[in-house]
Amino acid sequence: MERMIIKHSSGSKANQVEEFPLHHYSELVLGRDSSSTVKYDPDRDDLVGRQHAKISRDPADENGFLIEDLNSRNGTMVNGAKIAGSHKLQPGDFVQLGPGGPEFTFDVEPRPAGATKATRIAEVPGAPPTRISTSDTAAPGSMVTAPAKTTVGKATVERMISSTVAETKKEQGRKYGAIGAVAGLAVLVLFGAVIGGGYWYTQRQQSALQTELANKSAQIESDAEKLKSKMEEDKAAGGISAAEISDKYGKSVVFIQGSWQLINKETKGQIYHQFFPNSREVLTRIYKMDYGKGQIIPGGGNAIPAYVKTDNGYEPLLTDQKSDLSQPIGGSGGTCTGFIVTTDGFLLTNRHCSSPWKSQYGFPEDYPKGIVFAPDGNIAGAGVDPPNNWIPDNTRSVGRQYQVSGTGEGKFDGQQKLTVMLPGSDTRIEAQKIADSPRHDVGMLKISVPGNLPKVELFDSFDTIKKGEGLVIMGYPGGAPSVYAPLKSRNFLNEEPKFTIIPDPTVSVTSVGNIVREVESADSTKARQSEAGDTIRYAGSLTWGGNSGGPVFDMQGRVVGIHFAGQGTAGANQMGYAVPIRYGLQLFPGQP
Repeated sequence: MERMIIKHSSGSKANQVEEFPLHHYSELVLGRDSSSTVKYDPDRDDLVGRQHAKISRDPADENGFLIEDLNSRNGTMVNGAKIAGSHKLQPGDFVQLGPGGPEFTFDVEPRPAGATKATRIAEVPGAPPTRISTSDTAAPGSMVTAPAKTTVGKATVERMISSTVAETKKEQGRKYGAIGAVAGLAVLVLFGAVIGGGYWYTQRQQSALQTELANKSAQIESDAEKLKSKMEEDKAAGGISAAEISDKYGKSVVFIQGSWQLINKETKGQIYHQFFPNSREVLTRIYKMDYGKGQIIPGGGNAIPAYVKTDNGYEPLLTDQKSDLSQPIGGSGGTCTGFIVTTDGFLLTNRHCSSPWKSQYGFPEDYPKGIVFAPDGNIAGAGVDPPNNWIPDNTRSVGRQYQVSGTGEGKFDGQQKLTVMLPGSDTRIEAQKIADSPRHDVGMLKISVPGNLPKVELFDSFDTIKKGEGLVIMGYPGGAPSVYAPLKSRNFLNEEPKFTIIPDPTVSVTSVGNIVREVESADSTKARQSEAGDTIRYAGSLTWGGNSGGPVFDMQGRVVGIHFAGQGTAGANQMGYAVPIRYGLQLFPGQP
């Protein structure tokens, strides 16, 4: 072995490769402190501790390495499992610095003979909905899931792998240093313009898109009538196989990745969850009230989250004042599935993918216990867990930090960036959000590419579908291995080779287990309601986090639903849930 290699796949150092010759480095300290060997951005990587973790040679194995968490606040995960103390680190292992924090792949070059990557332990989601989260786990709220309830689908984080020689990098850096400096300045200016403009579109653009969408309604109705007349013919012929459905419509199933943050609508500033030192004396100095002495939560951590009491529980105390203790509300790196419904690029997915702040926010499992403030400023509770039903978009109390009386509802919004990749393609296409269903977990996006795109056929069979009928589900479950391809740059301003994911949707075959139809009626004996609303349910052992937004086909190859949640343990005894496609059709103007 000659060198240790860190291949960054997310965070401020995403797509970068760092190499450390073993004759110069016996250990690597990872953190935001300037003395760290692997230095992370102090502002953008604020889930990383000042000295978060350390990688060192294993004294008991000349070819071995150890990773140790340095008592960081957010912890360190190896292959999805949180470690305690020193942990064996194998070449090819995947490391994440805190839930939602930066990720990288550890490697050595050349690898020792017989070196084998350790088996990855997958974190299993619970039940609705699958968030674009922080994962799986991103910064609090993005794609994280609450345990054993309704999952918020776990984000599948793309792991970029890149390989290059340090000396070559230095030589190319000297050769093109001057040009790179000019290009870098241009990129910074462009990036500033994008951030300044946000991801929002002008009213004129929105109006044009709505007009374009309205023109699709007549075609949708015409297609639906043709499908209805053909349905009996297809059934008489026995339908088509799952393989045929995959061959015919697999190219319409797209891979979605996104990041988001909660913002103050008025100031456009990012919103954070307020933490306080676990000290009553400190709290007394901040709010000029007598909170006594000692720790607020005996035996708790050094910093604890604060919540505000509401009529139906409590919500995070929010602030737009960033500090070392505050935690951002939002997430990055989460993935979902979508499917193209028109040849010019309109596509459907879940609302919790297109607008994650409109769904239940998932806090990391190891989030510390906190305190609850009453309206009068006194502590109404201590040692409480994060709420499991908080929806950022529905926030009612803005907390003491804002000094605003009354409700906070409507004060916040989400700022989202979404990219779409077509199956078999290495190109990322920025997507525009068009609409979200106010009734169910459905969102509509739009991508703009030359030419006609392959699309699926939509069919509303919710009133007639029966238990036992076959279903085919397509998507990008987080438990499935990813396929990567090398990208060799031909641009001398950035010649560093990279690897990128190549989307390839998974096909799952199941059948209708139950149909839940809500019924509104003045006669209470005839009314029917459900926790999940109108749903199609099925055995979903292969629909893990990342499948959210995927199409659910009947055996005639028509999309009859949109997968949005799972319940139970992924891989065994899991129940899947689909939104009836009629709620997607309602996003087309003129549809009932």
